[in-house]
Amino acid sequence: MSLPESYSDLTHTQASLPPAEQAAPPLDPGLLRLREALHGILTVEGEQHTQQRGVGRVYVFRGQLETPRDTAYQTLVERFKPLGYTPMLQRENDEEVVIAVEGDLPQRRIRSPWWLHLGLLVATIITTTIMGAALTGLPAGRVYDAIRAGDWPLVWSALRDGLPFSLTLLAILGVHEMGHYVAARLHGVKVTLPYFIPLPLANSLGTMGAVIFIKSPLLNRRALFDVGIAGPLAGLVLALPLYIIGLLQPQTVGLPTSWIQLGITRVANPPLLQFLSGVFTDITELDRVVLYGHPMALAAWFGVLLTALNLLPLGQFDGGHVAYALFGRRAWPIATVTFGTLILFGLFGGWIAWLVWAFMGLLTGLRHPPPHDDLKPLGRTRTVIGIATLILFFLIITPSPFYRPTY
Repeated sequence: MSLPESYSDLTHTQASLPPAEQAAPPLDPGLLRLREALHGILTVEGEQHTQQRGVGRVYVFRGQLETPRDTAYQTLVERFKPLGYTPMLQRENDEEVVIAVEGDLPQRRIRSPWWLHLGLLVATIITTTIMGAALTGLPAGRVYDAIRAGDWPLVWSALRDGLPFSLTLLAILGVHEMGHYVAARLHGVKVTLPYFIPLPLANSLGTMGAVIFIKSPLLNRRALFDVGIAGPLAGLVLALPLYIIGLLQPQTVGLPTSWIQLGITRVANPPLLQFLSGVFTDITELDRVVLYGHPMALAAWFGVLLTALNLLPLGQFDGGHVAYALFGRRAWPIATVTFGTLILFGLFGGWIAWLVWAFMGLLTGLRHPPPHDDLKPLGRTRTVIGIATLILFFLIITPSPFYRPTY
């Protein structure tokens, strides 16, 4: 998706060598051609080359940039591509670093026929509808039994009661992923259509969400920012109105048996949803702790919660993309602190699922790798939007989403 850690580590290795060990390796034709191509772009003060398994030859040049940061990477591409190399541009301490990797940009080969996406969507509609019906008092197990037995009146009842929850939740998830998709295509990045993930378990939402796969690299911080932030913002633009509409509907939600067995009696509102609840309703019971009376409101609440989780500034989550685009390598300690906070919340905060999200962040790598062009400025408008989104994150997150009373 972006610069692998192995390439980035080359810059750390070279910078840490004592002066006596930083002598240039024996000249070779590739090195000479690349050095000539750097003329007018970078004043070379040090260089290194190595062989990377599965990649080919990699050259690292350190020095001072001679051309504007806005156009430096594109000039490198124009000069390196005819030579058979892919450039990467970074900054290490007080030096610019150009990395030349032999070959073209890596791309994921993912086959995604339309019928697979459609089939997963239909399956997820079924599983989330069954869970939506459970919120109105029809246990999920009975619905699954009715489907197997061909009890179509009961199945129809489940559809009627469960679709408001299902369609609300999947619309939010779908718009979220399509936000990523559109932003990626606008930047010329190849992506798949969304994969919806059904989860036919009685004590779940009926889905593990949706995901798209990026098949070609995000080349600079602007692309990283736009693709990362487009999904959460698009999802929220839909989730908040649906939340308000759901609040104004007649009450049809009962407390699911599975929630009672888990000790959950209500859900806790983050500050933004509590504000909207106060504006459009007279909800005052237990302050911000409520159980919404209509499946649409509860589904939108879950949609906002999932958006907040995706905005965690961790690894390659959406929030990790945004944090790196804003802060560069200074986002790495932020990710470490976030990971530690999730562990503490999971162990002592009353919601063990924080540990799951911490583990997922660990799988993606806590340190977000730099994009190929790590010097292109983000720009004032994106910076303002990014900071506003960080503020928004704290307005839609809650440390303990599910309320368990202590008697």
